[in-house]
Amino acid sequence: MVTMRDIAAEAGVSQATVSYALRNDPSISAATRDKILKVAEKLHYSANLSARTLRSGRSNAIALVVQDLHNPYSMHLSDAVSQYAFSRGYQILVQQTQSATENESSVLQYISSAICDGVIFSPTKLPIADVHARLAGKPAVLLSPLEYHTGYDTMSAPCEQGAFTATSYLLSRGCQRLLFYCSDYADYDDIKCARDSGWQRVAGFQRALLRNGIEPTPSHFVPHRSWNRESSYAAIVDVARHSGVTFDGVVCVNDESAIGVMRGLLDCGVRIPEDVSVIGFDGILEGKFYTPPLTTIAIDYDDFARQTVDALIARIEGDKSPVRDMTVATRLVVRESTR
Repeated sequence: MVTMRDIAAEAGVSQATVSYALRNDPSISAATRDKILKVAEKLHYSANLSARTLRSGRSNAIALVVQDLHNPYSMHLSDAVSQYAFSRGYQILVQQTQSATENESSVLQYISSAICDGVIFSPTKLPIADVHARLAGKPAVLLSPLEYHTGYDTMSAPCEQGAFTATSYLLSRGCQRLLFYCSDYADYDDIKCARDSGWQRVAGFQRALLRNGIEPTPSHFVPHRSWNRESSYAAIVDVARHSGVTFDGVVCVNDESAIGVMRGLLDCGVRIPEDVSVIGFDGILEGKFYTPPLTTIAIDYDDFARQTVDALIARIEGDKSPVRDMTVATRLVVRESTR
């Protein structure tokens, strides 16, 4: 491994001079510092930051901070962002927070703000004021923030419209007794302008029901659980076997929960789509290869990556234009889980 002693020998200076230069100490002349940094780069020396970073002031690295890497949505997003960022000359460092305030805070402060040129961050608990404090001026794009007027560019999926499209499609195919997985019931007027992506999907579901003359009631909802296949499997089995509720379609909050719903229904002897149609949201690859293949509102992950990374790099390069609220493209993908 290359050490500061090796750099000193190659540059013809003392080890102390190398140490001062790598710390950007003002006592070292610009010419000497530049000479040492060039030698450090030539020898592939690395410390907290590369020699190239010390010279340019940039790492050409972007942090992508998501909630849960176990979620296939996060994996698809990370893959698309990583590939597109690489095409723009940037590396991606991916971290998860598990939606914990202390994790969000430490990731921003000790990883993103210290190492990376900018951050793509999905906040769930940390207030925007604290995000600003932790990033200390570093550029960022926030994914579906819960607050308005964040001071950062934002990227969101059209969750309300997507759920409206999904629900409307099932109704157009003859489904009349729909369930939504998963949410507690809330009055439409109370959630129609919600910032939370889950409530936005509930609002889209309810808007489609109302548009078709169906009054939303608590019986349309599988009470709130986690958005994963284990929870959705257990919930739909309980509904199918014990609740007495009849239904012919399920609108799922995401694709992962839709896969759990389908497995649960099939294990209860329910035919898909002959007895019950199922539709998801996200467009994860697993849905395409499930049996039956899952109908979904598919996010264009390449569009997501392109818009988000381009916006962040522009800020890194000094763009001072007003902040933008971006929306990713989505489309209805019809497969065999619906009639």
